[in-house]
Amino acid sequence: MASHFNTRWLAATLLMLSGLCQAGDLSPEPRYAGIVNGTVANIEQAGGWNATRVEQSGTSQQLQQQQNGLRNQAQITQGGAWNQASAQQLGRDNELTITQTGQHNQADVLQNGIGNVASVQQAGNWNQASVTQYGNGNQASVQQSSYSGSASVTQYGNNSTASVRQW
Repeated sequence: MASHFNTRWLAATLLMLSGLCQAGDLSPEPRYAGIVNGTVANIEQAGGWNATRVEQSGTSQQLQQQQNGLRNQAQITQGGAWNQASAQQLGRDNELTITQTGQHNQADVLQNGIGNVASVQQAGNWNQASVTQYGNGNQASVQQSSYSGSASVTQYGNNSTASVRQW
């Protein structure tokens, strides 16, 4: 497959401006990064078959993401400005999605177990969401729109479902 950009420039930029770290089965996996006005994405993966997709646009987006285990999946999308996301997946077969648009939104997700699913969608400004899952087979969804919303979901045990919608 032919490269359509200067890989030497990309490698130097990634080395200086972002942290990508992976340990585990040493299988080849694609990694992409775009550097935009103060945007930071720190991704750490240990284990096997973990996957993270990050899309950040706008100014000063922040992401801290860690996967430790097997077959964890994460998709984080941030648009607007000054949004922050923190995602930690420990265990296996966990899935999370964080989508933030607007300004000054913050999302924190912690999954510790097997087969948990978490989704955080925030639009507007100054929203905060926290999802914590300990156990197996839990599902949580937080949707916030407008201004200064705050939501927190904590799940202990197995096979629980929680949904928060604030408009």
